[in-house]
Amino acid sequence: MIWVLVVLVALSQIYAVFVVPPVKWFGPNGQELGFVQKIFYVHVPSSWAGFLGMVLSALFGLLYIYKRDLKYDRLSHSFMEVSTLFITLGLITGSLWAKPAWGTFWTWDPRLVSMAILWLLALGYMFFRSLVDDEDLRARFSSILSLIIAINIPVVFLSIRLFRTLHPAVFKGLSTSETYGMDTEIFAGLMANLFTITLLMLYLSYKRYKKIY
Repeated sequence: MIWVLVVLVALSQIYAVFVVPPVKWFGPNGQELGFVQKIFYVHVPSSWAGFLGMVLSALFGLLYIYKRDLKYDRLSHSFMEVSTLFITLGLITGSLWAKPAWGTFWTWDPRLVSMAILWLLALGYMFFRSLVDDEDLRARFSSILSLIIAINIPVVFLSIRLFRTLHPAVFKGLSTSETYGMDTEIFAGLMANLFTITLLMLYLSYKRYKKIY
């Protein structure tokens, strides 16, 4: 199964990189970014897959609070671990993209800062779990932490609407700064990669659950 997903991800990336035309986004000196913009098809799907995994982690955390079944805590933990990897990939690819786009790997832009805070909260979740041996206590507090993390996801997503930001909005109406829409081909490339990378996140989370529990 994992190889099928890897092939699907690879095919969707090949389609986005070599078939879909580049978006006409511009760098700090006014030049079109061209091919370097293709990192968009890794950056956005990885970030979204991480967001989804964290929301699922919070939902399983709620199920644990309601049913007091450690199975749900373990599923919540597995989703949080894997989603943190995808958020990390989103941060790394975002920084690699920022260099040609903004002239620097990092700027204190609201989207970047809120994303970094989300990442640190996820690391804090896992650090907390490593400190507590009592399963029920660990599960209760982990559930609360997963909910706090999930609540922060809308803040990250809407940061380009709530604050002035350099970060482009790929969907019209989501930013107070300059907004970039998407042609049909670009949208199809993004959706293909969102689908395959999300499937990969879900599968890896399930395998993580089966492996550690």
